[in-house]
Amino acid sequence: MTNLAKIYYINVGEGGTFKKSGHYDSSPSDVENLFQYLEENDIERLLVYFHGGLVSETSGMGSAEVMRTSFADAPSKTHAVTFVWETGLWETIVENLSSKSTEGQFQKVLNFVIKLVGKKLGIDSRGGGETLDTATIETEKLKEYPFAELNDQLKDSADQGSRGGSILFDEEDEIGFFADLKKDSDDMIRAEGEMAAEEIEVAADPDAGDSRGLLLTIGTLVAKIAFAVLKRYAKETHHDFYPTVVEETFRKLYIDRIGKWGWSEMKEKAQQMFADNEGLSGDDLHAGTYFLKLLEAHYQKRQTAGKKFTIELVGHSAGSIAICNMLAATSENFKELKYNNVVFLAPACRTDLFIEKGIPAKENGVFKKFKMFTMQEQYEKKDFCVKYLYTYSLLYLVSGLFEDETDAKIMGLHEQFKAEGRYAKFEELEIINSFITSNKLALSKDIENADNSMWTDSLRHGDFDNNSATLKSILSTINIV
Repeated sequence: MTNLAKIYYINVGEGGTFKKSGHYDSSPSDVENLFQYLEENDIERLLVYFHGGLVSETSGMGSAEVMRTSFADAPSKTHAVTFVWETGLWETIVENLSSKSTEGQFQKVLNFVIKLVGKKLGIDSRGGGETLDTATIETEKLKEYPFAELNDQLKDSADQGSRGGSILFDEEDEIGFFADLKKDSDDMIRAEGEMAAEEIEVAADPDAGDSRGLLLTIGTLVAKIAFAVLKRYAKETHHDFYPTVVEETFRKLYIDRIGKWGWSEMKEKAQQMFADNEGLSGDDLHAGTYFLKLLEAHYQKRQTAGKKFTIELVGHSAGSIAICNMLAATSENFKELKYNNVVFLAPACRTDLFIEKGIPAKENGVFKKFKMFTMQEQYEKKDFCVKYLYTYSLLYLVSGLFEDETDAKIMGLHEQFKAEGRYAKFEELEIINSFITSNKLALSKDIENADNSMWTDSLRHGDFDNNSATLKSILSTINIV
């Protein structure tokens, strides 16, 4: 356990309150002591940091230590405090995804889906119209970036207007479309000496009113997964070939419940920490709201005394969700507060959330400047979540599996916020693109920019908050008046 002093972190417990829920805890008096420290040491700049979601308490405290060593500096009268909000489920999610993916049954289904979808998309193993064979598939799955070349083949076909990537999906006859897929699935499975009628148990789907697991024939299951993948291609909501197949295979087996539940709980906590404190006291107080109350009082006191005091907000990944809620709470209930920079690091907030809560705050003067650090699309698609299985970044996994809809629009995804190609038709992405490009955007990898406040060479989603170049850029950013 770290011995980090409590003036450097605020530990958020159950329901966004001060209730103890781990090895560390914070109380309302700890927050009061923080502001007493700021006053006694004449602190002129406060950096408030929110770590990402699905992060354990230990990792969160590690982030708090990084923020302390990187930004807290008595001579420059700068202090840093980290909200440690105990959202750690990532290790559990990865463990479950990995263990399930190694089961023979899962791999059998996955391979059949790859073959069926590949055939319908016009992807083959030798360029002669032959269905992808098992040997080719198994060889691809052992590569660091499986099916990358075949995915390029598909993209080239779509760009040239051929049938690859252009699915004739009749929305008025989805039943007929599925029936054809089911026949193709059964025929393919039988042709390989397998029983298409073999039954596979899938987990219950609470959203569909199922309380117990279901039994589906392998032919039906493969057809259902292929149907979902092909529909995403037809609607242009796919995440390229292999990641989309993996997403939908997990979804139909309901493994996504693990991640989706954790992600939903995390988003709820990000909102709860800024909930109303009326009638509450002690550890029942919502930590973010209590912090804002004391922050506003301290800010006003400094303003009245003619003393400098700037507030910088930095959020990594899902920390951007917490900041969106913080900005909304400030706009509504703490109108005297003004922030200097809002800095997002590979933000995992939905674009519609930022349009609802972030952009109005900027327009209304709640914060002055905005900067976002994230990865270029090419690197986002090389940042594997689970090696050999899910080969794109966490932001893609959130977009494709953890949100309620597929291909949910996530603010930090370069492919989406560029608003080009298939993403040009989304009004919300046009709004986000306009906002980002009218402010500051630093894309990995760039350490040669003449402006060193734009440097970053983080090529993994989880590295932005401990990447040396990025941390130095943030320091340069907050030092720009």
